[in-house]
Amino acid sequence: MNAVRTVCLVVLADLLLILSGPLLPVIMPLHAAVLGVLLIRLCSEVAQALRDPVTGISVRRVAERHLDRARGEVTVALIDGDDLHGVNRRFGHAGGDALLAALAVRLQQAAERGDVVARLGGDEFVLISRRPVDTVRRQLTAVLATPVVLSGHPVPVRFSAGICRVPGGDHRRALTHADRLMYAAKHQGGGIVTDRCPDNTDHHQY
Repeated sequence: MNAVRTVCLVVLADLLLILSGPLLPVIMPLHAAVLGVLLIRLCSEVAQALRDPVTGISVRRVAERHLDRARGEVTVALIDGDDLHGVNRRFGHAGGDALLAALAVRLQQAAERGDVVARLGGDEFVLISRRPVDTVRRQLTAVLATPVVLSGHPVPVRFSAGICRVPGGDHRRALTHADRLMYAAKHQGGGIVTDRCPDNTDHHQY
């Protein structure tokens, strides 16, 4: 909504310039200055709209756009926290947000140049990478193995994850499979990273 308002202000500034007539030499410098400020503001608002306010990482539509534009095969990992409600009960919603932010930092540590990490909503995240499934799984397990400290208390990062890479570069299909695998892992009690995709048969509990 803020971005829309800024665009309207830009249009209004242009209209004032058009209608200025004899005052054009006076209005022109002012118009340029105002337009510059508004465009900077617009760019900032657009950038903020693509960032999750709690974790600071990309939002869902950034990940979806990356999948739609990616060429070749990619590995898609969906990660979901297993006990965010328990953390909220124990540490309050501020503690839950702190856990989400810490989880986002860990996932960024598991990413490499060119990878995309995004929050899809709630405590669900996605990591998109060109690396093999085994490599992504090992990285995720490693970075999430260390507890997060909340209010001086170590809290284990318990999560479920589904990882998939579909031959032929069908990225949306990979996302769908990863989502199903993740929820299957949660229904089995959580704490599971599974990549039983069409061409994989692995199933790992950490």
